[in-house]
Amino acid sequence: MNDRFCNVAIFITAISWAGFAVWLGTNPGALLPAFGVDESTPQMLTEVRAFYGGVEMAIAVAMIVLWYRGQLFAALLVGGLPLLGSASGRCVGLLVDGFSSMHLGFAILEIVGAAFCLAGCVIVARKTDETDSGTA
Repeated sequence: MNDRFCNVAIFITAISWAGFAVWLGTNPGALLPAFGVDESTPQMLTEVRAFYGGVEMAIAVAMIVLWYRGQLFAALLVGGLPLLGSASGRCVGLLVDGFSSMHLGFAILEIVGAAFCLAGCVIVARKTDETDSGTA
């Protein structure tokens, strides 16, 4: 059961990272109007492709490679920490820069995703501790 939870958290998170990477990598202007950007530049679109297309796909691939190698804790950490970081930045922005329902929605999704990944990390760590102490 515990491995199933961790595997599901890894794959849902990796698919989410990859999905956003493909969507925004192929359509970098998709979210710009929601962020109040009326006009984009080629440099801006390239930056969106690089970060959302490149970095998010790299996170997804790293998660799957780590899962394949049996390193569930690392896979969950690689998927969950960026979500927690993004959510934290959004929450600070909501407090400092003003309220945005879109950013609140993203923050909630990121917090939920991070919570699942980090809960998986706790499960894996406990299982490892039990195995190391011989009580498994």
